[in-house]
Amino acid sequence: MEKTIKNKVLIEKLTLFFGGFLLFTDVFFLLVAICCDMPIVRYVVYVKLAINTTNIYLILKKHYLASTVIICTVILGFMITGLVCVGTEAAFQLYALGMLACISYSGYLHNRVLKKELPFALMIVIHVVLYAGGYIYARTHEPIYQVSKLGVNILIAFNSAATFGIVILYMVLFHNVAIHSEEKLEKMALIDNLTGLYNRHYLLTSLDRMEVCSPEERWLAVLDIDDFKKVNDTYGHNCGDYILKQVAFITKKICKDCIVCRWGGEEFIILSTLRDNKTDVLDELRSKIEGEKFSFEGNELHITVTIGATNYESGFSSERWISQADEKLYNGKTNGKNQVVL
Repeated sequence: MEKTIKNKVLIEKLTLFFGGFLLFTDVFFLLVAICCDMPIVRYVVYVKLAINTTNIYLILKKHYLASTVIICTVILGFMITGLVCVGTEAAFQLYALGMLACISYSGYLHNRVLKKELPFALMIVIHVVLYAGGYIYARTHEPIYQVSKLGVNILIAFNSAATFGIVILYMVLFHNVAIHSEEKLEKMALIDNLTGLYNRHYLLTSLDRMEVCSPEERWLAVLDIDDFKKVNDTYGHNCGDYILKQVAFITKKICKDCIVCRWGGEEFIILSTLRDNKTDVLDELRSKIEGEKFSFEGNELHITVTIGATNYESGFSSERWISQADEKLYNGKTNGKNQVVL
C-alpha cells in the first residue's frame, strides 16, 4: 500500500516535470525561432504552448495516462518539425531515442499503480519509424531554414543536454527499482513474514556454511511454545500470531549474539554464533517468557516454552544436529514442559 502511494506521487511528479520541461522548451525554441527568423517553427511552438498548457491542467486533474501520450506525441511532432526545418545537424532526432526510456518506465508505473497499460509496443514502433523516416527525409532534402553555425551549436547543446538528461533520469529510476526489487526478493526468501526472524532456508544455508568453517563448541536449540494450539483454539489465530511475534521479539532480544529463526509453526531454532554458555542464555530466555504478561484484546495470557539444546559433534550433518536438539525438546515436552533440556 505504501509503495503504491509512493508510485502515485512519482507518476504525478514525473508528469509535472515533463509538463514543465515542455513549457520551458517552448520558450527556448520560440526565442530561437524569433532570433533565427523561422516562422514555421514559431507557429508550431504557439500550438505546442497551447497543448502543453492544457496538458498541465490534465496532470493536475490526475489524467496521467492521457498526459503521457500527449507528452510523447508533442515531442515527436516537434522532433519532425526540427528535422524538416533545420536538418539533422541540430540533433532534433535524439528526442525520439531519449523518449524510449521515458515510455518504458512510464509504462511500468502506469501498470503498477493505475492498472492501465500504455500502448507500449505501438509507441516504441512509432518512435522508431518516425526517427528513421525523419532522419532519412532530413538527410535527403535541404532544410527549410539555414541557421548560423552559432545557432546550430546552441541547438545541438540544448537538444543533447535535454536528451541525455531524460535518459539519465530514467536510468537512475530503473536502477533504483531493480535494487529495491532484488532486496525485496532477498528479504522474502530469507525472512519470515510474520515474525521478522530468519526463516528455515536461511538457517539451513547458515548451517551448511558452518560445516565448512568448523562449528565446534557451538550449540543449537529448538524452542517450542507450550500448548500453543490451546491459544489458537481459545483466543483465535490473531492472538496466536501475536504470541508468535512476542516470543520472537523476546528470543531475538535475549539471544542477541545468536541466529534466531522461525523453523515452522510455533517452533524456533536458535543457533549460536559465539562460544558462549548456552545454559545461562537459554535459562534466561525460558524464565523471561514465563514471567512475561501477554495482553491481547483485554485477555492476559501466560506462556511457557520448552527448549532442547545440543552442542555440535564432529561429523554431524545439519539434519542430525537439528534432530538431536529436537529429541531433547521431545524429552522436555514429555516430562512436564516449561524447561530447558541440555
